[in-house]
Amino acid sequence: MEHDPVSRQSSPVSDAQSPAPVAAGKHTLGFKVFQNTGTLIAGRAFGIPLSVATSILLVRFLGREQMGEYGALYAYLSFFSFLSTGALAQILAREASIRRSAAAQIFYVATIVSFFFALFGAVLAYLLGPLVGFHGVLHWLILVAAVDALLLPPFNQPGIIFQVDMRQWLPVSVSAMRQILWLLAVVLLAFRNAAFYDVILARTLCGMAETTGILFVLNKQGSLTGPRVFDWDEARLLVREALPLAVTALAVSVYHRIDQVMLHKMSGDKVLGPYVVAVQMTEFFSLLPNALMSSLFPVLSQSVSDPPRFDRYLRESYRFLMVVAFAACAVVTPIAAPFVELFYGKAFLATAPLLIVLIWSEVPIFFAAVLGNAMIAKNLQRHMPLGATAGAVMNGLLNLWAIPRYGALGASWATVISYTSVDVFYLLVIAEVRPLVNLGLRVSLRPFVLAAGVTLTLHLLPGSLWLRLGLAASAYLLGAWFFGCVERTDVQRFLQIVKDMVWKTPNSSI
Repeated sequence: MEHDPVSRQSSPVSDAQSPAPVAAGKHTLGFKVFQNTGTLIAGRAFGIPLSVATSILLVRFLGREQMGEYGALYAYLSFFSFLSTGALAQILAREASIRRSAAAQIFYVATIVSFFFALFGAVLAYLLGPLVGFHGVLHWLILVAAVDALLLPPFNQPGIIFQVDMRQWLPVSVSAMRQILWLLAVVLLAFRNAAFYDVILARTLCGMAETTGILFVLNKQGSLTGPRVFDWDEARLLVREALPLAVTALAVSVYHRIDQVMLHKMSGDKVLGPYVVAVQMTEFFSLLPNALMSSLFPVLSQSVSDPPRFDRYLRESYRFLMVVAFAACAVVTPIAAPFVELFYGKAFLATAPLLIVLIWSEVPIFFAAVLGNAMIAKNLQRHMPLGATAGAVMNGLLNLWAIPRYGALGASWATVISYTSVDVFYLLVIAEVRPLVNLGLRVSLRPFVLAAGVTLTLHLLPGSLWLRLGLAASAYLLGAWFFGCVERTDVQRFLQIVKDMVWKTPNSSI
């Protein structure tokens, strides 16, 4: 694909404007990647208990019907996220990695462009709301929720520079602040027995606090310096490069959220409520691939011209994430029912069978996180829109058939089938992408067999929540070691990098 002069001045590897942390040399690269990945994972590890606690409180406070309304509202707004920042984030990371000295200008232009698109999306969402069942209070709450879901994200985009510079602990801290504020807000709302609209307003205020925090940190760190003048050539470049991803983001939003909107419209919010809880529980795991690939994407972008190095990072990314994805399946499936009853209450026991199915949808999500970043790094994003569109159509048709017959369980199976078909197998038909997919499939085979074996075996055994959890975790870890999914060199590398981090001597490489 050709680019204007504003796009690139030299190759990704030799560009003198590449970010210092990534260009510092092979002896520090592994340390930097691991340090940032470790920071993100630590942030997620800190955030997951907060998210779980918030989810449990929110579910018990709102009940089945209002939880369904809550899920439907934000699922619907996600359809319009492609007009906000859904298409630009990775393009901005790539361009800022290659043209670091122009990053201030790039983010300034991107913020203005995305805000006006987001504003259009918010108005459009409000106007179309009644067509999908949003009436009365729920209709005007679309505008309140859209502030957080659509209008604030453009102003958060400059924080991507911390990903490029591999200083992820800064946005992680801001994100943790938002999670704490949201948890406190839910506690206060539940204590006051607040109205539903107060919940949406409180979430929007937490989003404003997060945006303020990101802008404050950017200003204090001086991470973006240089001219900030709106450049039409830059704007056209960003829009042109992001267009395939915008179409993809729209299609992905539809086929990731159409199930909730259709359940809201076809089955009602009492049926949707347990389904929303199951989706939230599975999405706790989705934070991990984002953490890893957020750190690795700048490295992948700069190693495209060195195929062995690129393949090495890609293989390790697949191996790590597939082991974790199948671990989630092996552990969650046996404990779903007792876990839901203990933490969410008997009113949400219908969530358990939905969770058992939906947790397997995390496998194609993890797979796609690696594959999608690799495709964008190789400038192959032009192949993404058709597959995502096919997935949206497939998921919509499957839900149209399954929901009237099987309700929320039918929607769960439709999700797993469509995700797997599109995020994994569809791309095998594209010659340029096939080697990337085949590499991932080869890496995934052993953890898949292991997870299936653990799940089927423990399904036949009785036991309490904690016994099943211990057995599932132990069986999977031992099997991962035995089958070579986790290698001795992984442990040695981990210990060496931790030692380097502690003693501040970054002399290891991945």
